[in-house]
This record gives sequence, structure tokens and C-alpha cells, in this order.
Amino acid sequence: MDELNLIPLYTQSEASTMLGLPQSTFNHWASGYATTSGNRKPAFITVQRPGRGYTVPFIGLAEAWIVRAFTKAGVPVSRIRPALEQLRTQIGIEHALASDRLKTDGAEILWDLRQTNSAFDDNRLVVVRNGQATFGEIVREHLKQVNYRNGFIGQVRIPRANGAEYTIDPEINFGQPTLSEYGVRVDDVLDRIASGETIQDVAADYDIPTSTVENLALAAA
Repeated sequence: MDELNLIPLYTQSEASTMLGLPQSTFNHWASGYATTSGNRKPAFITVQRPGRGYTVPFIGLAEAWIVRAFTKAGVPVSRIRPALEQLRTQIGIEHALASDRLKTDGAEILWDLRQTNSAFDDNRLVVVRNGQATFGEIVREHLKQVNYRNGFIGQVRIPRANGAEYTIDPEINFGQPTLSEYGVRVDDVLDRIASGETIQDVAADYDIPTSTVENLALAAA
């Protein structure tokens, strides 16, 4: 894996905002937990350390995007934890959730889990189509928004209307959200609006449609 993916680039607050998640949810995913027997279970996602400051590397943000897929599909957290542990065990590598093997092998692994554990008999997680195990629709849609680089997620695209989709990639603008079609940092646009410039002037300066800038401003409000 590229070392750039492991450098802390974001606070937990920034990462949660980028992915459209409540900060409390992201913080929970970034924390491990203790079982009733006293064993410590790992966090869902990779962070350099607990607490404030720049603690979240790109790989952690990418893992959070995959966990988001399961939660958006309506899968209860009580099922997500053992499902993720099964994926990590079977794929057998660190950062399994961000691995391209999740996309190629993950559905089959979870289908096998479904066959042996009735608690996972849930079409929101994995189904069979044309004789092959595949992720449920919402998980598939999330996977369509990532590109892989050297075996791991290297880019996440966040869908938005009116051309306001943005890309998060550690090799583009130091991992800051960037308008996919225009190469402009989202924060550069929003900072100018916040300083009092009109949407029309900002759109003209960056050669971006007014509707795109309006959509960014509304989403940030």
C-alpha cells in the first residue's frame, strides 16, 4: 500500500462531514470496544490514535465509506461487527475493508456466513444473482464510487447533484475534497462564498456552472 494512504490527513469531524455522517457515528466507528469477557475488539476503521487533531488517514476514511454502505443498507450494527470481523479473517490482510478483495471476494464470504448463521439471512447485505453471490444494492452503489490503486481504495467519489460530485484522493489536492469535473477544491469555493462573494462571481472565476456552486453552498449550510 502507498504510504500516503496511512498519513493522518483529517480530523474525525472533517472525515465525518466529507462522508455525510454524524460525527458521533464516525467517532464510534473509530473506537474499539470491550466485550463482556474483557477482550478488546478493534475499531471498524483505522485512526492513528484516539482524540482530537489530525488522526484519520485516507485509508481510514475509505474504510468508513464501506461501513457507511452497510449502515445505509439498514443492516443493524449488531450484525455489522461480526460481518466485518468475518471479512477481515477470511480476506486475511490488514485494511481488508479497503482492499480490492472485498469487491471480488467479499460477497461470497458473507454468503457463506449467511448459510451458517441465520442472523445474517438478510438480503440487504448479500444476495444471489444469476447463481453468484453479490452485495445488496446499496452496498454495490457505494462500491461503484471507489477506485482502487495498488490493491486498495485510492479514491472515493461522493455523489452530488448538478455537477457538484467531489472526489477524495490523497494524490489530489493533498486529499482534500475536490470537484470531480473541475479540479477545484470544495473549500476554496465555500470559503469565498463565506467571505461574502456572490455565487455568480465565484462560479465565473472558476468557470463552474452557477447551479454547481449553489448546490455546494446549500449542502454546506
